[in-house]
Amino acid sequence: MPRQGSVPHFKVSDAPLVEFDLGDGISGQHAILYKSEDGTRLAGSFKESGVIKEVLPFDEFIYVVQGSTRITVADEDPIELAEGHCCYLRKGLDVTFQHSDDFQDVVVLVSDDPIDI
Repeated sequence: MPRQGSVPHFKVSDAPLVEFDLGDGISGQHAILYKSEDGTRLAGSFKESGVIKEVLPFDEFIYVVQGSTRITVADEDPIELAEGHCCYLRKGLDVTFQHSDDFQDVVVLVSDDPIDI
């Protein structure tokens, strides 16, 4: 469980994961490290697999801790991220994620509106 106080923290490999299902093929497990009172900022770790297509409802910083993902934005060339790689995706991008079966990341999500996860 994340330690609370002035600096929430956890060890990603030991963080307790819970199932989530947002519909539209977006499901997996997550451990939420931090969520702001107004819900517009969220940090945590996610385990997902398969193909996810979405128009991003928030900015998303991704740091891959396990597995790999191929990210395609609209008609651009795909980028490959593996363990130790990171990227920053902006709200409104039309994105396709192709996650490996063992994909896990650490993310920071930023939005003007509350994030529903």
